[in-house]
Amino acid sequence: MIEGFVSLALLWLIAAMTPGPNFFAVIHTAVEKGRSAAVAAVLGTVAGTVAWALAGFFGLQALFTVFPSAATAIKLIGGAYLIWVGIGLWRSAHKPGAGVQPVEGGVGRAFLFGLSTNLANPKTAAFAASIFAVALPADASVGLSLLAVVLVCAISLVWYTIVAVVGSTAPFQRTYARVRRVLMRATGVIFAGYGTRLMLQQ
Repeated sequence: MIEGFVSLALLWLIAAMTPGPNFFAVIHTAVEKGRSAAVAAVLGTVAGTVAWALAGFFGLQALFTVFPSAATAIKLIGGAYLIWVGIGLWRSAHKPGAGVQPVEGGVGRAFLFGLSTNLANPKTAAFAASIFAVALPADASVGLSLLAVVLVCAISLVWYTIVAVVGSTAPFQRTYARVRRVLMRATGVIFAGYGTRLMLQQ
């Protein structure tokens, strides 16, 4: 049982540390809006992780198998949202310190930005369902499974908090300021690329 939790923790940590929409949402918020907004984005990201982890636990992937049209609709909506964010990042690159529309308005908007960015990627539910199936025994109790959900959410919280803190430090922001336009546009391309790939996946 302990080995299963260790495997689960390692798999989720690797997935969290691999740069993706969640990472770029947090780091962008940190450098553009500061630490408070970045922490709010982290909490939003973790809330999305809770939702997808529970969805994986309750078998959302099985639902997608029975109703593939639902999976297709969620992919199209999520992909379109990521593309929209990417376009906003690209267009705002020439505005010094202006940020991007989804994170304007303080910590509330930052929370929603982190949450919506995470929820826009339904592949997280499939990943959660897969690693739960691999790491936990088939006869695992509800309590044990929910403990696994808590574990992956705690890992996400710790990792993205580190990203938020580092991204909001003065040395990092000074470095970022020198290459802001290039990084904003690169991040925009990354978001749009993830969205496009999500929409095109079968």
